[in-house]
Amino acid sequence: MNKRALASLIVTFALIFVYYQLWNRYAINIPKWDDHAFKATIEQYENATGLGDKLHAIFVQHNEHRVALTRIVAIIDYKIFGHINYEHLMFVGNLALLVIWWLLTRFFKPLPGAVWYALPIATFWFSLAFWENTFWGMAAIQNFWVVAWAVLTFWRLSRRDKHWSWAVPMAFMGLFTSGNGILIFPLALGVLLLQKRWKVSSFWVVFSAISIGLYFWHYKAPPTDLGVKGSSNLLTLLKGFLLFCGSLFEGLPFGNTPTQMPFLMGGLTLFVSLSILLYILRSYWKRQFELNEFDYFYLGGVLFALATAVIVTYSRIGLGPENMLTSRYKLYSALLLSFNIAYLTRLVSPRFREVLTLTFVVGAAFLYASNQHYHLYDTIQLRKFNVTSCFNWRNDPTNKPSSIYHPPKLLFEKIQIPHDSLMVGKTCSLVGQKLSLAQPDYQVYDLRDGGLYVLLSNQQNQYIFPTTPERKHSLRNIINYNRFFAKGSSVQIPASEVTAGTYRVRWLHYDRKGKLYFENAPCDVVTFEKVAQQSIKTNW
Repeated sequence: MNKRALASLIVTFALIFVYYQLWNRYAINIPKWDDHAFKATIEQYENATGLGDKLHAIFVQHNEHRVALTRIVAIIDYKIFGHINYEHLMFVGNLALLVIWWLLTRFFKPLPGAVWYALPIATFWFSLAFWENTFWGMAAIQNFWVVAWAVLTFWRLSRRDKHWSWAVPMAFMGLFTSGNGILIFPLALGVLLLQKRWKVSSFWVVFSAISIGLYFWHYKAPPTDLGVKGSSNLLTLLKGFLLFCGSLFEGLPFGNTPTQMPFLMGGLTLFVSLSILLYILRSYWKRQFELNEFDYFYLGGVLFALATAVIVTYSRIGLGPENMLTSRYKLYSALLLSFNIAYLTRLVSPRFREVLTLTFVVGAAFLYASNQHYHLYDTIQLRKFNVTSCFNWRNDPTNKPSSIYHPPKLLFEKIQIPHDSLMVGKTCSLVGQKLSLAQPDYQVYDLRDGGLYVLLSNQQNQYIFPTTPERKHSLRNIINYNRFFAKGSSVQIPASEVTAGTYRVRWLHYDRKGKLYFENAPCDVVTFEKVAQQSIKTNW
């Protein structure tokens, strides 16, 4: 192995090591939203009286999905440890990144110095761009593993060898990991038909019919109200689609709005993808209807990403085109970019390959640095949201402790949280049933739990909410972590988040030395009226 290959290998493993170290630092055993449902899954599974009831607990619908893999992992975790640990779910989900990365590097295996050419791919997958998936138990398994099952299926079928049957359980697992796993079946069939493997294609049709039939057996339209309202014209749909394809570029410190670079780079990514697809189809015609394994792999992987983009854009565009920048969707942008870079690297002549790869490495390194800086902010805020949410529902007397889940000790347990009965002082005003507070000169330095919180307390209830620091995002601040946040921190607390009543209002600081202390807020007392709770219907 030459020096360049060795250096590339060291950098690649360093990227992987840093990613999992960051996961270890910011992950916390606290369920977020849908995660709570898996406590009920374990109860149903444990109380099941027969195999049919146990299978029902695993395969029953979760909104429009059947998240069997997530439920299986949760049940196994409970069986081993006696309680569910959401960090374990996150870790299992994040392992899929190793599978995806390894499969994508197969493109470069025939090339001398393959580890050098594959270096840009690692920067896309082992960054904080997928922060929600990374630090959310259900999202990690569902969203990462459905992509892993898809690329595993297409890679196995593209090889055209006797081991093609491994694609059968992989496709089945993809379908019962996330709803868009259903796309694997028609796309895999298309690959088989292009390969003229008629017997395998016939088997695949039967297998697909059985699998999809099982998926829709006793299927009901999900009752979840996602708030998708209004009609969307073609230009809005196109904008959302391009934002989805280029969402990985949100962290770049250019442009006047967060959508500008994703929109432009999404257009470029889509143009390159369509150009390569046309090139492959032209090659298929010129080569007497024959392609190599990398062509088939590219077709399956890229069409899976583009088809998912179409479905998500169409079903979510009513929430606004900016919703396409959601971190849970960014892995499809990374998938498109990875396949394009891999295919172009193999396609060009050796004479230009070095220059092209160097360009990719430099660009990928800058994108990696930008995403780490930009999305570390989101990572920190998500952790604070989870910690304060856990405190709030643990202190709600209507929530009973569960033997299935043991919440971690929280930083707020270091001090005595007051139970105020005397409410005197300046009254806080509400705007639209929301309490708005700000400390414009506050500077956050701690890059984990430190910072400014708000404590609302009375004799019966106590609530803690994190404030939101100003995001500092510019080219010169990409490597400046001493002053990671801009000055200023604010919060809006809607009445729907607390029990109606009068509360004492305080700032709660958590400094870099691990010390918690109270300070007076701009106002002292707030009264929340009872408001209708937002109810989202679920089927779980």
